[in-house]
Amino acid sequence: MPTEIFTVSEINGLIRDVVSSGFPSSLWVCGEIQNLDRYKSKAHLFFELVEKDTKAGEIKAKLGVTIWAGVRPKIETLLKKAENAFELKDGIEVKFSGKVDFYPPYGTLRFVIDNIDPVYTLGKIAQDRQKLIAELTQAGVLAKNKEKELPALPLRLGLISAFDSAAYNDFLDELKKSGFAFNVSFFNAVMQGKNCEASICAGLKLLGKTADLDLLVITRGGGSIAELSAFDSKAIALAVAASSCPVITGIGHEINTSVTDLAAHTFAKTPTAVAQFLVMRVRAAVDALDASQAALVDQTQEILRAQEIRLKNNALKLRELTRILLKSHQETHVRFYQQLKQVPLRSCLSARRELTLQLERIRRSVQSRFKAARTTNESSEKLIYMASPIRILKRGFSITRLASGKLVRQSTDVNGGDELITELPDAKITSIAK
Repeated sequence: MPTEIFTVSEINGLIRDVVSSGFPSSLWVCGEIQNLDRYKSKAHLFFELVEKDTKAGEIKAKLGVTIWAGVRPKIETLLKKAENAFELKDGIEVKFSGKVDFYPPYGTLRFVIDNIDPVYTLGKIAQDRQKLIAELTQAGVLAKNKEKELPALPLRLGLISAFDSAAYNDFLDELKKSGFAFNVSFFNAVMQGKNCEASICAGLKLLGKTADLDLLVITRGGGSIAELSAFDSKAIALAVAASSCPVITGIGHEINTSVTDLAAHTFAKTPTAVAQFLVMRVRAAVDALDASQAALVDQTQEILRAQEIRLKNNALKLRELTRILLKSHQETHVRFYQQLKQVPLRSCLSARRELTLQLERIRRSVQSRFKAARTTNESSEKLIYMASPIRILKRGFSITRLASGKLVRQSTDVNGGDELITELPDAKITSIAK
């Protein structure tokens, strides 16, 4: 058993000596930033660099990282001077220079940063972005929303943006200046940070259920390449592809086109540009309607002029035909007048003879019909007499009825106490049945 006993501070001091002697004074480390956002308001930055399994996406290792307040301005200056300026944030992969340090009072091992390679981060972001674009292109995701027809008069809009942000106000102000009756349904989304992706997907899903929208608009007022990396998202691209409406984006990225832009039906660089695009489209539709209206008016006037000429020609033809017809009738009238004037008496005599013959035929016909009717009446009277009940009664028969008028044909028709009426040829006898 060892006899030497160490204190905690002595052990930690020995560990620091071992760490200091075992690592170079400066080395480069690559990893993904985590847990940085909660320390951004502090002077010193404390966060973690993690290494993930590329297949499973699980964390394989973690390393505590420190950027002291004195080094922080240098790091931020390097990031701002980069070709595509960006800020440190959770979820991006970086390459830091620093030293491994063990802090004895707390017994913690940390990597203390003194420099950063912005080119590595930008290259990694671009590499991941190109890989995702290739995957989505092969799956047909980037072409899906472009297959939807963009309305000619897009006045009912769904807007996904941050409330009262510059992008939100620029977009709505540009619509208001147009004077057109745009109707905007708004979804207040988180437009940066770790919740950005889920928030935009939720907005696309919610507004996509609104059946009367013409299209959806996603706007953001620009930012660093790292801030806008949230829009290089597979989940957002899939949500755009699944949207029932065409999607237009104005994310404010002046340098690169995001994956969300590529998945959208149409994209513009800024929210104002998107609004101008929509205003121009509505104005074009209105101008087309005005042109159609003008063309319709011209065509209608042309038709009316042609009809007016046709009516005038028809009126002239009708007047000429009427004149010819009247002249023809006048000639016929004169001819008939001459004929009537020459043979009036002959015509009257002929007519009188014809009337006399007609009257004689009518008289004979009436006499014949009266005779036939008289014969028919006499035959009918004989038949009626032969069938008369009175004649039958005179032969010794009688008719008995109940008080209700029902004939008594058999004994079952009568009940005790019924009043009976017996009809004879010359009288009616009332009796009571017993």
